[in-house]
Amino acid sequence: MRINRARNKFIKYLKERNVKFSEHIQENGYSYIYMLLTRKDNCPDEVLECSIFFYESCMETRVYYNANASTWIRENKDDLSNMYRLLNYINAMVWLFTQDGLGGVLYGTRHLQTPRFYITEDGNYDLTATTLIDYDHFEMAPLETEDYCTAAIPELMNKLSHPLFLLLNKRISVDESIAIIEREVLNRK
Repeated sequence: MRINRARNKFIKYLKERNVKFSEHIQENGYSYIYMLLTRKDNCPDEVLECSIFFYESCMETRVYYNANASTWIRENKDDLSNMYRLLNYINAMVWLFTQDGLGGVLYGTRHLQTPRFYITEDGNYDLTATTLIDYDHFEMAPLETEDYCTAAIPELMNKLSHPLFLLLNKRISVDESIAIIEREVLNRK
């Protein structure tokens, strides 16, 4: 079964890299892996959370800020129009490239997946980046996909933390947030 192969391959990757994780079963019977990613110096409490769900035809990776970030969003829930405008900009303009961190020794820099950034509608107010990854794609580029889920998306979210949370806390404007993203994430002058 593709689900089991994908899950086992991902778990092997995590164990080989000493990434701490836990495995869980959802109410619908599908399994998922949960990771607490530490040393994210720009993120609230210097952590991100990551869940990887294994479904029939695809895996879904969700990387999200912690409960403190969700609390800040919940406290501002009646005035999120600027945050939604910034998320719209991110979804339209930020295209993530996965790289091996070794200057292309393992694989070349590629655009493989496109995350969607949003605030969850389930009452938890999680600020999340979610990507659906077809198993065909995972089987063709396993290392790139694993690095994307555990390194590329978390690093991008770490870089986006300042403009997102400074805006949320009304310390800067949307235009200032966009300028930071263009300068620090998109490398535009």
